[in-house]
Formats: sequence, structure tokens, C-alpha cells
Amino acid sequence: MAAIAIREVSLILPGLFCIAFVFSMFGRGGGEFILPLLITILSLPYFDLATISLFLIFSQGLVMLLVYGGKHKLVDWPLAISLAFIVGTFAFLGGYASFRVKAIYLKGAFAVVLLISAYKIWQGKKVPAKKGRFGTWHRKVADTEFDMNFLYILLPVATIAFVAGMLGISGCGLIIPVCILLGGVPIRIAIGSNTMLVLTSSGTSFLGHIARGHYPPWSMILLFAGATICGALLGSRTHMNIPDEWVKRGFISILVTAAIWMVVKTFLK
Repeated sequence: MAAIAIREVSLILPGLFCIAFVFSMFGRGGGEFILPLLITILSLPYFDLATISLFLIFSQGLVMLLVYGGKHKLVDWPLAISLAFIVGTFAFLGGYASFRVKAIYLKGAFAVVLLISAYKIWQGKKVPAKKGRFGTWHRKVADTEFDMNFLYILLPVATIAFVAGMLGISGCGLIIPVCILLGGVPIRIAIGSNTMLVLTSSGTSFLGHIARGHYPPWSMILLFAGATICGALLGSRTHMNIPDEWVKRGFISILVTAAIWMVVKTFLK
């Protein structure tokens, strides 16, 4: 901790709070912003910073899950647990295999898919789920009932989790669009259920990085986690005050902004 200047801490803590606040309103981990923030300010190896980022996302995911699952009742628990198993497995494998692929290629591909997802959500085109068809799952969450294409989302979710684990982000910013566009899950349910995936993805990929020998200072991690938790608590509680149309617009804006920033930080260092 002594290696970090007060100036660096004064920049990182407000940044982490703001990122957690905004992304928690939309059930997102914010790794696309947390990691570039750490890279910009701290002079540490990339994969050490990725490990820090994952722990911060894990902390944020825990807060979001408690609020969205308890206060808001927007978590589809059977769906979230099913996907969490897949996400946890492949995120751990991605974190463990992180040394094999250059980060620049992964970040570029991730940015492209973020932009495509934003465009598709803006169009509002979804793959319709037909009740009774093989792979269709009828769901009821609180007062909301819907049918979803469960089989359609399994492979995309596994792929996203693996790549995200390598990058040091949760990857759940792409899992939400997959659930909405391919699965037919209502946006608020997708956002609420995604909080468990944020927790699972970041936690298991964090363990994968630790298993590869990436050990950042714990004093630094806990300090940064405090700011992240505060922002996540406030942002999560704000979600239900946002109208449905603004939830959609806000989510699209986050996808586009995250993609652009990831490209900028990748190619214009």
C-alpha cells in the first residue's frame, strides 16, 4: 500500500464509487471501466490489475444480488443458479488460461460484440420463445410470467464467461443482451438475475487468476472495495425509480460507451 501515492488513491476511490453507482443501476459489474481506470492510474502488471478488478466486481456483485434479489425481487433464482454454474466454470477456466492469449485481441473482439448487442437491443428484435417447444422454459418471477429459449443461450454464455475470465472483467454486460435477445427474458428480470452471474463470474475468475500466481496487495484491494461497495449499494437501490424506457436507453448507452472506451484504451495507449 505504501507504493501507492495519495494522489493516485484520491483519483481511484471517487472513480470506483461513480462506476459502481452507475453500473449497479443496470445490474452490471462495470469491469469495462474499472479495469481501464486501474490501468491508467496504477503502474502494475496487467494481470495483477485484472485480479484487483475482479475482486472489486465480486464485491459489487454481492451488494447487487442482495438488493435486486431481496428488495426489488427481480432475480429469477432457478435461471440465475443454472447460468451461474456455467458462468462460474468457464470464468475460472478463462482466468486460469489468461496467460495464453494477448489481451489486445480479446478486448477488440469484446468491444465489437458490445456494439452489436447495443444495436440489436435498440432494434428490439428478439428470438421468440414458443411455449411447449423443446428447450423453452416457462418462468414466473413475482408478478411477471414469460417463456424463454433456455438452450439458445447456453453456448453464448459459456463463451462470454471464458473470454471475460481471461480479460479480468465479469462479462455479464454481454450476458444480459444474450438473455434478452436470444432467451426472450424481460429486461428487468435479465438485469436482476445477472447480478448473481456478476458475483459468480468475477469470483471464480478471481480464483483462476490467484491460481496462476497473480497476487496484488490485499490492503489495496480492501480499500478500493470499500468505495465500490458504497457506490453499488446506492446504485442498486435507485434501479426501481428509473422508468422502463430509460432502463433500456441507459443500458444501451452503457454498452456503447464501454465498447468505445475499451477500444480507446486498447489501441491508443
